[in-house]
Amino acid sequence: MSDIRLNNLIFDRGIDTITYARQEAASTMPERGDAPPPDIGTRAQLDLLLQTSSMDSRLDQALRPELKHRDLLLPGRFNEALGNALTQLRDAAQGGEATDQSRVLNRAVRLLSEESNLRDLVQMYRSALYQG
Repeated sequence: MSDIRLNNLIFDRGIDTITYARQEAASTMPERGDAPPPDIGTRAQLDLLLQTSSMDSRLDQALRPELKHRDLLLPGRFNEALGNALTQLRDAAQGGEATDQSRVLNRAVRLLSEESNLRDLVQMYRSALYQG
């Protein structure tokens, strides 16, 4: 059989070499804390072209809340915002009189501090699992 070559394709062996044009773009990964949330990750362009919107996807998009500060979806920023909210609620609850608003604020402080304690407990159990 004769040796016919067409742009790195040899008919008796197959593809001779493979070249990649965009190797430098894939070599850098974002930091773990700065990675985008999974629901806003990049999608393949072919999927975007071929995807037809169904009733389920339209309902899902309509029910999804509109976020003004998407960086709150990062775990570190969320914990910081949760701590700030707790301190602001504590300050507001201590400054008021014994009214309905004060009772609501005290209950919110109690629930938010319980949530914070549960998050700390989960973190402790997670670190215990990592240690073995």
